[in-house]
Amino acid sequence: MRTLDDTPLGDTQAGVGPDVLTDPDWVVPPVPQDVPEGGMAWLRARVARFSSGEAHARRRALAAGLLGGGGEDAADALRDAARVRAEGVLGGAGKGVDTGSVDLMARVARVVPAEVLAGFLGLPVTAETAGLVGHVARAYHAHGETVPAADRALARLVAVCGGTWDEATAARIGLLVQAYDATAGLIGNAAFRMLTEDSRERPAGPVAAAVTAAVTDWLDRTLSADPPVRGTLRAPADGGEPVRISLVTDDGTFPFGAGPHACPGRAHARALAAGVLEALLVRGCRIVRPDLAYEPSANLRVPVKLEVTCA
Repeated sequence: MRTLDDTPLGDTQAGVGPDVLTDPDWVVPPVPQDVPEGGMAWLRARVARFSSGEAHARRRALAAGLLGGGGEDAADALRDAARVRAEGVLGGAGKGVDTGSVDLMARVARVVPAEVLAGFLGLPVTAETAGLVGHVARAYHAHGETVPAADRALARLVAVCGGTWDEATAARIGLLVQAYDATAGLIGNAAFRMLTEDSRERPAGPVAAAVTAAVTDWLDRTLSADPPVRGTLRAPADGGEPVRISLVTDDGTFPFGAGPHACPGRAHARALAAGVLEALLVRGCRIVRPDLAYEPSANLRVPVKLEVTCA
C-alpha cells in the first residue's frame, strides 16, 4: 500500500528544514476534497490533518474541543485509566500456558490507548474498538487506493459516533486514528529503553512519586532521542512536490511537530503512554528477548513485537 508519508522522497532538500513547519508558504500536501461519504477518502477530506487555511482552523478547533484542552485533570484521568487497563492485561504475563509472556505491542500498546481515548471522547468501548481504529489507521495515509477493510471499519466507527458523516464525527475518528501508531510507538520505544536498563534503577511496586518520576524521565528521553513519528510532509503553498521534513533533531525539539499542525493531543499521548509504563513498573515486568525489529515505514518507528514477562 503506497501512503502519503511513505512515498519515496528525499529526506532533505537544500534550505528546507523544520522551520517550514511554521512558514505559511508551506502547507500539508492537499488531498481530494470533493469526495462522497462512505470511505477513507471522505475521512481524509474532513480532518484537520490534511487541511489548510480556514478549513484547517475550523477542523482543528473541533478536535481541540473534544480533547478538552489537555489540562492536568484530563491527563490524570487518562493516565490512571491506561494504567488500570494495562495492569489487567499484564497480570497474566508470566502465567501463560505457552510462552509465559505478553506481547506488549499487540496486547497493550495497540489496544489500551485506543480504548481509553475512545472512552475519553465519549464513545462506547467494545472488544472491537482497537481493531476498527487499527484498520482505519493503516489506510489513513493511503493515496489513491481503495482499501475495503478500512472503509468497512470506518463505517462502523461512524455508526458508533452517531451515524452522521460530518466534520465532528471525522474529528473524533481522526483523533483516534492519529494516536494509534504514534502512541503505540512511544510506548514501545520508551518501554524498551526503560526495561533494558539495570533493574536497580527502576522502581517497582505501587504507583508512587518515584514511579511517576521515572516514567516522566523515560518519556522525555524517548521523545528527544527516539520519537515514534520521524517526519512529516510539506509542499510549497503555490504548488510543487512535497518534501519530507525530519522531526528527529539533535535537541529533540519536534517530536510533536510545530506550527499550525503541531499535535493537539501532546498531553494526552504522554498521559496514555505514562499509564502503560507505570503498569510495567508496578508489575515488575522484564523483557523476554532483547532484540527489536521495527515495522517497515519511512515515517514511523514502531516496534513490531516486544515480549515481556512480569513478576
